[in-house]
Amino acid sequence: MSKNGDPAKGYYSILQYVPDLERAEGANIGIVLFCPEKGFLKVQTATSNDRVRRFFGPDESRDLDLDRINAFKAAFEERVAAEAGRIGTLEEFRHFINTRANQLLLTDPRPVKVFDAEVDVARLFDALVGGRRRRTQRRAQSTKEEMIQQFSDLLLQRRIIDRVQREIRIESQLLDRTLVFPFAFQNGRLNVIDPVAFEATKERNIDRACQLAVEGNELLQLPQPVSLNVLGSFDQADGIEQVRALLQKFQVRLYTADDLDSLIEEIERAH
Repeated sequence: MSKNGDPAKGYYSILQYVPDLERAEGANIGIVLFCPEKGFLKVQTATSNDRVRRFFGPDESRDLDLDRINAFKAAFEERVAAEAGRIGTLEEFRHFINTRANQLLLTDPRPVKVFDAEVDVARLFDALVGGRRRRTQRRAQSTKEEMIQQFSDLLLQRRIIDRVQREIRIESQLLDRTLVFPFAFQNGRLNVIDPVAFEATKERNIDRACQLAVEGNELLQLPQPVSLNVLGSFDQADGIEQVRALLQKFQVRLYTADDLDSLIEEIERAH
């Protein structure tokens, strides 16, 4: 662990748009910075597609669909937001990089000294991508961090913080990565709590719920079953009940601000 003021070891990867995977020619459209010591994983992508147009626009043999590229970027930002807190090692970061399957690819991670992660990811973006940075991912990341802090404050206020475990890590054989949960409690079995910021469209929220359902189902299949509880934040009410119904089919419970008291009561009964 680095001391205050000392640099921490980090790794960055360049996000590239690669229209032809066989030719492997790419245009830089974003940066991902990962710093294990600081628990930091963040992406910044370009607002415009000027660099893509400069690289590939004049080639009439390519179908340059800028709306599709923007959709790719938005989906990737959500994926990184979902993985933040789950990726804790360089090996896990490499595995995440190798799971890219569409026309957005990540370069091999390169080492970098990290002093201030927020400043450093912006510096890398300016040096290697340029242009204006999209703000979608920053907001999603902040929302998750705020949820964790607010829930911690609530546990303190209700004087049950001592009944909650922190930073639980569970190896997932199916997903081939480590699942990290900021909160957990015992109530007959281990219950993990995953704060999730649902901030996209209803369709993407359903996709996110499917991923959580797979995780919850695998946790229940462990030799010592674990229950997954999702602490959900939604930008709009549309789609909440569909997400809840999908999760319930896999015995994953969803708690929003409206029914948070029932989760607190579960923790109060913890032993």
